[in-house]
Amino acid sequence: MARTDSFFSRIWKAFKGGPVDPPPARGPGEVYEPPASDTPVVVPAHGDVYDFHVFVQLRWDSPSRHFDLDEIEDESAAYQDIARQRTTQAVWRQARSLDPLDPAGAEKLLNESLAGGFCWPKANPDLRCRPSIRVTIDPRLREQKAPLELRRIEQQLAMARDEIVRERTERWLHGFQELEQFRHLGKDERQFLVPFAASLVDADLAKVTSALAAERRSRYDELVGVLAQAVRDHERVGLFEFANAYDKALRAFCRQMGIDLGKWHLADFGEPVEPEEAGTAR
Repeated sequence: MARTDSFFSRIWKAFKGGPVDPPPARGPGEVYEPPASDTPVVVPAHGDVYDFHVFVQLRWDSPSRHFDLDEIEDESAAYQDIARQRTTQAVWRQARSLDPLDPAGAEKLLNESLAGGFCWPKANPDLRCRPSIRVTIDPRLREQKAPLELRRIEQQLAMARDEIVRERTERWLHGFQELEQFRHLGKDERQFLVPFAASLVDADLAKVTSALAAERRSRYDELVGVLAQAVRDHERVGLFEFANAYDKALRAFCRQMGIDLGKWHLADFGEPVEPEEAGTAR
């Protein structure tokens, strides 16, 4: 905004006999904003161990519009110190109940409490100060929090990368379904195809899914061996003890492998099932 001569400057020009500029039009809501201090006000936060560093910005206007911008600047000079003092007192009282780890939340609450500002004179104010503040975290806390914040950001980036890997793997699964002409892409088909799809997307995922497939095959072989041995040895223990142990082992295995117990068949694991003879009733 272009500056015009102040009230006192116009008087001086008139005294010297020079041309006097006409008083500037008083526009609505003219605000004088002096430069903010680079030195923070340090106020204690909750617990009185860590502090907030508060930067104060004062804005001046004339609610009655009796002053133009230059007059607001001239008049506010006498109140700068008291306005900063009142702002500091208001901030100090409220800051001691606020979390030192949340400077953004503290800044919002403190600015809301300062929104009314300070006026002179109180009865019919011609001059008003509306302070606002910026709040930063205690440097001691920033130093301690920096590694945690870095870890949080790294985790967010890792999660975003994992989501991309998952989506690409899913695309390859459907690609294999089309190429191999699988009618369905159910649990069994996925268990078979996932290691191959993962190998085209991400080395770590391919390694893990291949290891999972190998472990699953190993568990299948172990269960088949245990059950086969149990069939041979069942006469050495009671029928109830044998059935109970068999059932517990089978249920535990099915839970680990994600198999539906009602659809489990020994033939699914490579163990041949003898065909029924014609005319033999079971």
